[in-house]
This record gives sequence, structure tokens and C-alpha cells, in this order.
Amino acid sequence: ESAQEEVIPRECPALDAADLTEITSQRAELLLGYTEADAERCASELGWTYRVGQRDGESFALTEDFSLQRVTVVIVDDRVTEITVG
Repeated sequence: ESAQEEVIPRECPALDAADLTEITSQRAELLLGYTEADAERCASELGWTYRVGQRDGESFALTEDFSLQRVTVVIVDDRVTEITVG
């Protein structure tokens, strides 16, 4: 029998009214180090649009529009290693 590690979801940052109009880089960076699933869940809870720009070295086609309510993340080994707003 293999003991499977229990994964406990990380707590999301507290909701900030400013997130609804403009996510600051400082706020976005609170998700650094989160697993991909936790980052996506927290972004959703905060009302942010979320997308993966790169995962384990594979880049994805992205729209070039700019949105202050969207974060784009880079995932390496299931962890958020970079995050940008826009």
C-alpha cells in the first residue's frame, strides 16, 4: 500500500474591493507558490479572470487585450512561479 499525501488547499487572500476594478501586482503576487488548482480557485473567489500563459516550459497562445481584472500565471511543477496582471 502506498500512503498518499493529503493535500490541504491553501487559504485564499482576503477579498479586497479594489480587486473588482484593478488587481495590483502586489495582490497578484500573493498567489506565488500556490498549486495551479489553488491559484485558479483563489482567483475565482477573488473575482479575477485567470489564465495560464506557460506550463512546464510550454507557452500557450494568449489574446493581446489588456485587462486589469486578469492574472496570467507561469506554472512549473504544479506551482505558480510567475504572475502578471493584464
